[in-house]
Amino acid sequence: QGYEGLVEGGDNIKQANWLSVSNIIQLGGTVIGSARCKAFTTRAGRLRAAHNLVEHGITNLCVIGGDGSLTGADIFRSEWAGLLEELVRDGQISEEVARENCRLNIVGLVGSIDNDFC
Repeated sequence: QGYEGLVEGGDNIKQANWLSVSNIIQLGGTVIGSARCKAFTTRAGRLRAAHNLVEHGITNLCVIGGDGSLTGADIFRSEWAGLLEELVRDGQISEEVARENCRLNIVGLVGSIDNDFC
């Protein structure tokens, strides 16, 4: 469910495998979900998203969207080190976990009908 899934965590984050994505090409829309997320526009929301990603050992994201999605990805990437520092300071993750997840790699793919790539 996009950034909403990152913020909410739980069952919104699951590993995809060949079986889970086979025979989806003929389906309309998106099977990975899509949702606008007001919480992700705040640092507190991005902090929750960072915690959920670290819990799952995820340090690579593929963000598909328009200007808002890709701008959000850039902000998230630029804050990543500070978010991890805050999680360590608050006792939510260890320093070792922060070191293991110290880099967030993001690939942005334009998925917009608004011609707003720039």
